[in-house]
Amino acid sequence: MSAKQRAARARFKAAVAEAKKLRKKNPKLTNTQALRQAFAISYGKKRAKVGAAKKSKPTSDMHKDTKSHNVNIRVVSGTDEKLQKQITNEVLKRIDNNISEIAQREKVIASVISRKTELVAKYGIRWYKNWIKNARKIVSELKTHNREFLKLVQNKIR
Repeated sequence: MSAKQRAARARFKAAVAEAKKLRKKNPKLTNTQALRQAFAISYGKKRAKVGAAKKSKPTSDMHKDTKSHNVNIRVVSGTDEKLQKQITNEVLKRIDNNISEIAQREKVIASVISRKTELVAKYGIRWYKNWIKNARKIVSELKTHNREFLKLVQNKIR
């Protein structure tokens, strides 16, 4: 055992003894809390406070709404017109992207449906039904996001 290990072991034993004293004074302390305070005393620090950590205050004055499903859009209230136009343009781009993605996915669904017998023979009916169900679900989610985007744009134009 090295000298540092012996010193650490002695420090730990002293902290355990100090923790026992602290627990006798304050029986509401848990063993972990008492041990932490004992180590703080042994290192010459002030006693660590027992309880919840302080909550930090928000730093910005602007409110950001980030609850738009899986879409990463932040609506910032109290902004100038230039920023609102920029947000509107971004939303319109996303609508266009969603429309093209919906069209692509519907084409894929149609091609898979037309090859039903081939795919069922290769992968099985369960795989085929699950694939169609998941693809349609994705398309409906994209359409829902488009509706939300359009509402957002209409609210910004007013």
